[in-house]
Amino acid sequence: HRLNSVVIRRTQADACDANGDPLFTRRQVHTEAFRLSTPEMRFYEALMEYLRDGYNLAEASGNKGRALGFVMTIFQKIAASSFAAVGATLRRRLLSLTIHEAIICDQNLDVDGRDRAIADARGLLHEMFGLPTDPLGRAEADRLLADYRLKLLRKLGEKIEAAEHSDEVQAVGDEESAAMLVSVALPAERQRIRELLALIPPGNESKTQELLRALGDLWGIHPGEKIVVFTTYLGSVDSLKAAIDQAFPRAGVEVLKGGDHGAKVAAERRFKRQDGPRVLICTAAGREGINLQFARVLFNHDLPWNPMDLEQRIGRIHRYGQAHTAQVYNVLSADTIEGQIFLLLEEKL
Repeated sequence: HRLNSVVIRRTQADACDANGDPLFTRRQVHTEAFRLSTPEMRFYEALMEYLRDGYNLAEASGNKGRALGFVMTIFQKIAASSFAAVGATLRRRLLSLTIHEAIICDQNLDVDGRDRAIADARGLLHEMFGLPTDPLGRAEADRLLADYRLKLLRKLGEKIEAAEHSDEVQAVGDEESAAMLVSVALPAERQRIRELLALIPPGNESKTQELLRALGDLWGIHPGEKIVVFTTYLGSVDSLKAAIDQAFPRAGVEVLKGGDHGAKVAAERRFKRQDGPRVLICTAAGREGINLQFARVLFNHDLPWNPMDLEQRIGRIHRYGQAHTAQVYNVLSADTIEGQIFLLLEEKL
C-alpha cells in the first residue's frame, strides 16, 4: 500500500498520454492452421517413431542416455519449425555418426571398417556441400572431414550439463549438439536416418506454401508492405529465403540471424529503406535490440516453446511509435503434436 501511493501501474493496453489517448495501437493475432500432405505425414510419423525409440533408449540407459534424450528433445523442437531444418540436422548427425564409427574402428585397429566409414563420410560431404569429384573437390572434402573429426572429438570430451541449459537463443548450438552428441546412439541409427531422409518430400513444404500464399495475398492489396518473419533454426531460414526469392524475385529478403548489436542495426536499417527488401527473416537473435514499428505485419513461421519468447517477437512491431494495428499471424500444422497443443491452449484461453 505504501508503494502504491507513489507508483502508477499500467499494462501496455492501458498506457495513455496526458490527453488520455492510448500510447500503443491494438494488435490482432491470427492463427493459420493447415494440414500436412500425405508424403509429409508419412515422414512426420516416421520421425516421431524415431524420436520415441530414442527417448525409450535414453530412459533405459540411465545417466549414460542423457545425451541421447537431449538430442531427441532438440529434434522435437526442430520438427516444429520445418522439415528442411530437420533434414539438415539429420544429415549432419548422420555424418557425425559415420565419423564416430571410423574413430571407433581406428581404436579397435579395424582398418577395413575405418576405411569404409571414411569413404561413407566423404560421400556425405560431397552430397551435403555439392562438391565435385575432381581433385579439388576431393581435397575440399578431406579438409572438411578433418575439421568435422576434430570438432567431434572435442564434443565427445565435453560434459552434457553445459548443453542441457541451452536456450532458444543458442538455437545454432542446439542444432550442432543434435548432430554431434553421438556417445549414445540408436541401434542401426545411421540406416534409420538414411530411411528418414529418403522420406522427406521434395519441393516446398506445406507450411512454406501457406506462407507464400499469404505473402501474395498481402502484396496483392498493399504491394509495398514490409513483412517480418520469425523462425528459429538456420535450416528453416535458408529454405524460407530460397522459396521467397523464387516466388517473389523482386521482393528482396533481408536475414537477421545473429551477430553483435551493430549487425542487427545494419539489417534493421536496410530493411527500413523505402527501396529496401520487403521481407525480414529473423531468428531468435532478432527478439531483442531492434525496432521494427515501421512494419505492421509479422509471421511466426514456428512457435517457440516459451510464451515470453513469442511476446518478445511481437514486441518488435507492436511498440511505441507503431501507427497501425499490429497484425500477427501464427502458421502451424494441425496434424503435429505442437500444433494440437497450441490449438488446445488457444481454445482454452
